[in-house]
Parts: sequence; structure tokens; C-alpha cells
Amino acid sequence: MALFDWMQIGDSDAAQKATARKIFEQTVAAEGDSREKRALRVRQAVRIRVVMDKIFVAGTKAWAGYEESRMIAIAGGDDVPPAPAAKEETCYQTVNTVNGQTMAYVPIEFAAKVFELGVRYQKGEVDGMLAVNSCQDIANDLGDLLKLDLYAVQPILPLNFLLERQGEVDEDVD
Repeated sequence: MALFDWMQIGDSDAAQKATARKIFEQTVAAEGDSREKRALRVRQAVRIRVVMDKIFVAGTKAWAGYEESRMIAIAGGDDVPPAPAAKEETCYQTVNTVNGQTMAYVPIEFAAKVFELGVRYQKGEVDGMLAVNSCQDIANDLGDLLKLDLYAVQPILPLNFLLERQGEVDEDVD
């Protein structure tokens, strides 16, 4: 029975990822300016903010782990592992909503930029303000893709945790 449960979890994860991607693509393709479409776009934008935060943090953690692995490899005379980079799985992150947890998606071209920004931040190549500003540029591109300019709003404001004292990612949306 445990094997069957594990297989269901895998299917559920794949289904959640497929649904998250489908919702993103439908939101981008949505034409018109009805109340429902506005709500869909804004909801997607808020989820994207959380996904961007999580991808950035994943980049910082990946570099920290890589540094340790690299030093161990060098000390042991082994080949140095490849530097961390965003993968397709990076695009999908779990976010908290009022209805519980759900999967949200950001296309790989955006996820890779945010992940790399996290790596560069961890390496000390960019400071907090530059990271926030650079990530905001990426968020603006995503906002354009979602047609948020129709509403003169930009609810995708990533990396605010870098500007706050606590430095913790806010995983709640909706």
C-alpha cells in the first residue's frame, strides 16, 4: 500500500505542476478586461511574487551548498561539481493561499534570471538594493506578459524581505 501511496504523490505533483503551468499560460493568453480576468491576472501576479522570492532564496542556498561541495572536491582531489543553475523544477514552487497550498509557475527564462540573481547575491557580487531592483525589472517583464498595465497596478514586488529587518520570505498569497 505504501508503494501505491508514493505513486499517487508523484502523479499528484506532476498534475499540480501541469495545472500551475496551464493556469499561467491561460492567464497570459486571456483577452479582454472583465472583472474575472482582472482577478485572475492579479492573483497570478501575487503568486508569482512568492515564487520569485523562493527561487531567489533557492539560488542563495544552492551557491552556499556548492561552495562547500567545491571545497570538499578540491581537498579530495576530485573534479569540481558544476555550478548551480535553475532547472525546470525551479519554475514550480508551492505557495500558501487562503484555500491551502497550491503550486505556482514562472517560465524558465524568468526563473533562471532570478536564480542567478540569488547566486550572485550569495557570492557578494550584488547587494540587497541591486538585487531588489534587478528582480523588480524581471517582475515588470512578467507584469507586462500578464497585461497588468491595463490596471495601472504592479502587484509583483519581489524580494521585499531583503528590505525588511527580519529577512524572512513571506509565503502567503491571496
